[in-house]
Amino acid sequence: MTFTDPNFIIKTFTSKKTGSKKHVLRRYKGNEPVVTIPDGVNKIADFTFADDIEPNTTIEKIIIPDSVTEITANAFSYCKALKDIKFPNKLKEFVIDFKHCPAIEEIVVPESVTDISACCFTTKCKSIRVGGNITFVNLTFFGKNKKVMTLKPKFLADVLLSNPAYTVIDGFVVNKIHQVSLFRLHFDKAELRLPEEIKVIGTNTFYEFYRQTSLSSDMVSLEKVIIPASVRKINHLAFMNCDSLKEVIYEGFSEDLEVSKWAFYMCAGFHHDGREIVCKDSPKQTTRKGKTSSWDMVRRMIIIDEMIRTKSFPKLTDFLDVCMKNVTSASIPSLNRDISMMRLDLCAPIEYDTVEKGYYYSSPFTLDFRRLRLW
Repeated sequence: MTFTDPNFIIKTFTSKKTGSKKHVLRRYKGNEPVVTIPDGVNKIADFTFADDIEPNTTIEKIIIPDSVTEITANAFSYCKALKDIKFPNKLKEFVIDFKHCPAIEEIVVPESVTDISACCFTTKCKSIRVGGNITFVNLTFFGKNKKVMTLKPKFLADVLLSNPAYTVIDGFVVNKIHQVSLFRLHFDKAELRLPEEIKVIGTNTFYEFYRQTSLSSDMVSLEKVIIPASVRKINHLAFMNCDSLKEVIYEGFSEDLEVSKWAFYMCAGFHHDGREIVCKDSPKQTTRKGKTSSWDMVRRMIIIDEMIRTKSFPKLTDFLDVCMKNVTSASIPSLNRDISMMRLDLCAPIEYDTVEKGYYYSSPFTLDFRRLRLW
């Protein structure tokens, strides 16, 4: 394909794997108020129209053809006069940052978009309309500039709820068309039950992002989740960073639930694939109440002792990796408590080497649990 307009700098890249070509718009050099991007362009790169050194003050509208399937986050940055963008109808991901576009008045996210994340809108934007097919929302990025409005849960919920495809059920924002949970609005309960209307637990549904952003001082960490039998799938990173989570109960049979291999990423009490989920057909637990945590502690101590004696300067993360494969419960805080108890109650000469950044025994030691009182 040949592009003849000299105002558009377009680079063509060929995939080494497939041999397919991608036409990337790298720069626009014109100064027209209405810019129509040539048909055949597949991607719009960062800072195509302006940058912080040379802001654009003439472009008011950009028309994008349906051949474009990818738009980078900073594609329209520093377009100071830009008011309107006609987005393509084949765009899947919407990750655009508008914080340097102060004149934007309306944003229309097309029906084709399924993923929306890391977006930032100016406070002057009067209208934001979205299509009804969004099944993935990423709420992990928040702008530091107080003059801009970022995708915070309440704000994004208001945007989505302007479309009847979305609703709030029991505190969860849900896409009714696809029956997917997107995210939760409230973080004040340690135990939650998903609504029956959900078939798919979407990415980031339970992500406790407030912990990183310090947006809420009264957040309650999630400890227990009950999943109704109507749910058939748990998506990638659905429970990411829920490191206080202790129990997940599925009211259906294990063969009816598809779980992503990274659904429980950064959950201290779970493997990444959530194999600890208790299903209707899970084996009954026969251990006596009150003993599980004590015996888990013993198992963790045995692993710590073995690794210190056989591995060179193991780290807490090394202990955690092994414990997660062999112990019911394990986390960095529990391992720190175990090491302290080994030092105090079992007289273990555990030291930390600041150079090697790992643990070692400063003198010969034999693990003897007769010193330890578990009951």
